[in-house]
Amino acid sequence: MSRTLPEARQAFLAAMQRDTPGTDLPRYVAVLDALLAWSAERADRLTFRAGETRADVIRFARAGTKEVLWSAQLARGGAPKLEIHLPAGRPMSAEDRATAMATLNAHSREVLEEGDRLRIGFGALKNAAALAAVLAMMTGLVEDSGRPAGR
Repeated sequence: MSRTLPEARQAFLAAMQRDTPGTDLPRYVAVLDALLAWSAERADRLTFRAGETRADVIRFARAGTKEVLWSAQLARGGAPKLEIHLPAGRPMSAEDRATAMATLNAHSREVLEEGDRLRIGFGALKNAAALAAVLAMMTGLVEDSGRPAGR
């Protein structure tokens, strides 16, 4: 059975409530809602993909494809994480990956190295400047998704 985005958001929030102590929960909810609002503004380019197996994962794919652009998931005992997915076969993917890694590393204590998954914790994204920088980077990835090779 396929879930709707509001159902997925509710399941994600319920899972976050179980794993998030103290005052971080409202800030994490704000991060999630900012990611969802950003995606809704790009509804012509991004579509919600219901998680097949895990209720604590939210995914958005490039419209008309099965290529996930971003996902949010919970880590047991830790803050939720945003992961950027970049298919290796896309034009400019090495450049996009380098840009994404530099942006994430600039705003996170956890330093990504070559070969790591492109992830950043919601704890880092609570910072408005970090969230804005990551959303700007993601905007570049979405807007450049149709560019020809070598551009």
